[in-house]
Amino acid sequence: MKRLVESHGVPFSPISPDIDLTWEVAAIRQRSRNAIVGLIRGMRFGLDMVEQSHEDILVLCREADLVVVPAASAAGKNESDQLGLPYLSVTLMPWAIPWDDPQRPLYKRAAYGVINGLVSLITTLPLNRMRKRQGLPPVGKEGFTSQRLNLVPVSPVVFAPNPLWEPRHRLVGYWFADEPGAWLPPADLANFLENGEPPIVISLGEMSLGDEDALHAAGMFVDAVQGAGTRAIIQGWEQGIKQLSLPPNIFAAGSLPHSWLLPFSAGLVHHGGFGTTAAGFRAGIPALVIPYIADQFYWGQRVHELGAGPKPIRGAGLDSKTLAAGLEKLAHSTKLRRAASALGEQIRSENSVDNAVRLIEETFS
Repeated sequence: MKRLVESHGVPFSPISPDIDLTWEVAAIRQRSRNAIVGLIRGMRFGLDMVEQSHEDILVLCREADLVVVPAASAAGKNESDQLGLPYLSVTLMPWAIPWDDPQRPLYKRAAYGVINGLVSLITTLPLNRMRKRQGLPPVGKEGFTSQRLNLVPVSPVVFAPNPLWEPRHRLVGYWFADEPGAWLPPADLANFLENGEPPIVISLGEMSLGDEDALHAAGMFVDAVQGAGTRAIIQGWEQGIKQLSLPPNIFAAGSLPHSWLLPFSAGLVHHGGFGTTAAGFRAGIPALVIPYIADQFYWGQRVHELGAGPKPIRGAGLDSKTLAAGLEKLAHSTKLRRAASALGEQIRSENSVDNAVRLIEETFS
């Protein structure tokens, strides 16, 4: 992480514990009996890591003028409160922002109340217990979002801002980090890309990190690619991929900057995570989403609704025949390519970072 951050010219300050949170959470989910239990355990583990990082964050915040707090984990919120520092928050799930509509039917208000109650049980209550141990009062109705400015880095083309939101919630467009200027692709990858049609990139993030059933999963995707008659770059399942003899139309890759790779690709298969969804939109290529948990289902549905990909395929019970049909549509549908390309042009034209900087300066100057 240090090398990645500093490669973009940003100073890096480590905080303990020194772990790869993505790997740890993926392992927790694999050990859990179902997706919901795995999600809750993963969130609790993440919150525990936030508390263990408290002293390091507190030291770093003492040198800050403004603290940026991710609303999902609230890291930095408690520390800014202790030090009396201003902070802004960032929310990646705009549909979860509360809003009051007097015209909303009673049954919908009740349903949203139940959902908010569940979210509180999973996140707000544990975080408030953490605040109590740190000598802080519980948060108010604003939760862990800033009362002054809560930025939502999502394109308005993908999610229209709700006119009933409080003014502090501001949707500004996606933020992207390009690959460092000195970065070059591996020679064998460059050769693969130059000698054939643009491939489909299969990149399922943390869902492909573990070793459990890696051989089965890798084999299923290889069979599906062959069944679809396309070329592909597969990221993940390293332990399984190593045991397979890959055909020349498939390249096994490790971590690569999607900002560089995706514009050379015919399509993208991913799990519907926030960042990968945004990267696919920006590249202007169609995407097939295979959601497993939480917000992945929402983003997968949005990809489909925007015409930028086929209907999502649930990760549970996935088989090579169903996957091959999805890959074939992804690779050969002119309609999907046109819609994804038009969406990419819109998103690339947005001044998202400038929008955020302007709002920060207006709010905190």
